[in-house]
Amino acid sequence: TVITWSYEDVNGNISTQTQNVVIDDVTSPVADQAALADITMECEVLASDVPVPTATDNCGGTVSVTNDATFPITSQGTTIITWSYEDENGNISTQTQNVVIDDVTAPTPDQTTLADITMECEVLASDVINPTATDNCGGSVTVTNDVTFPITSQGTTIITWSYEDE
Repeated sequence: TVITWSYEDVNGNISTQTQNVVIDDVTSPVADQAALADITMECEVLASDVPVPTATDNCGGTVSVTNDATFPITSQGTTIITWSYEDENGNISTQTQNVVIDDVTAPTPDQTTLADITMECEVLASDVINPTATDNCGGSVTVTNDVTFPITSQGTTIITWSYEDE
């Protein structure tokens, strides 16, 4: 913006001078929260699970907020989301947020009680049908037991089954 200054003396003589006023927003928006809280879920994080943070522009304009995440986030461990805050003049600031996927629920056996296996002389691994279990996060479940086959001891042998999710 150009301002024209006029100077007039008591005799009516006038001179002018111009002055440029430059407004140049070079300051990036400032995040409204100094740090964003971690988001912790067990199986996945959807876009709707993540509140959109805000930022304030020093010139009072609109701040657009975006992030670099691809939803849903399903990988176990920590994923870092980078939030970008851009004002109307193209100034950008960023802030990061941790998304933690931590499956802490053990798989659930599909049968509440397993049937006894009764054989006359020995029990081979092929005589035993592995039970199954379901993972709350929908992943695969590895099934193992603590027995060495064949079982040949007379009497009762207890097989302990273990279910491990990925």
